[in-house]
Amino acid sequence: MTVGCYLDESFDTGQRGIFAVGGIMGRGRPTFELDRKWTALRQRPDIDIAYFKASECQRATGEFEKFVSNPDSITDAERAKLDGIWREFLELLRGDSLERFLGYGIGVVQDDFYEVIKDPYAKSILGKSPYWFAYCASMIEAADVMKRTKRDYVAFVCDEDQEHSPIAKDVYDELKKKNPNAAKYMGSFTSLSDLRSGSLQAADALVYEVRRSLGTVLGRWKQSLKWNSGVRWQMKQLIDYKMIWMVAYADKKHLEAIVNENKPGEPLDLDHWLEQEINEDVSL
Repeated sequence: MTVGCYLDESFDTGQRGIFAVGGIMGRGRPTFELDRKWTALRQRPDIDIAYFKASECQRATGEFEKFVSNPDSITDAERAKLDGIWREFLELLRGDSLERFLGYGIGVVQDDFYEVIKDPYAKSILGKSPYWFAYCASMIEAADVMKRTKRDYVAFVCDEDQEHSPIAKDVYDELKKKNPNAAKYMGSFTSLSDLRSGSLQAADALVYEVRRSLGTVLGRWKQSLKWNSGVRWQMKQLIDYKMIWMVAYADKKHLEAIVNENKPGEPLDLDHWLEQEINEDVSL
């Protein structure tokens, strides 16, 4: 039974904070319904936006600028309006008792990543940015979901990225060859613009909250890895829907382990490492 996995990224700028990749997983019927309802909500006369993007809804920019007088000074009433729209889109991810979506995400601590790749050997393995590692780790994790839920294949749909798209399919194929255990559950790979897909826009909404939540949690990680009052209402809403499968992170310890277990110029071997290390879930 094929399950679709829609992945997107969200990251803090300036090579600090969190670079997160994640999204939603669902079967054909609920995904079709999500796209249909997402489009209908976008086109509703009182909303009427070309796409939903969480960062734009947060800052009242892009498609959401029309809902405020001044994006640099959002009033309480305008914030309530934006949050009301946001809440309606998230409501579409509730699913039903038989066809529930699963949401998950993996965050890379960028401060640690860029510290580790100061070593040229580490950079030759991890790359110049967290992009490929985060996507590859997320795909292996999706295969682990298939294994645990006794499904057949996961079909990936990833946000199109002009810099990385030309080689994305080749990277995916090589990842499968290098990770035969995960490859048993990994099916097709497609990339397209998130402006054209409601499911990818939903993935954007989820991974944005993964990044924000990890930023809150990991800012206090020396004391505790438990969620705290700083977690936003959007993530709490997704948790209430019981759709959050896993939120994990990779810090310096994990990244150095990857460097020690892999060789330059080869696809990342994540088959065993993900189960032992990155699957250390942050408790919800």
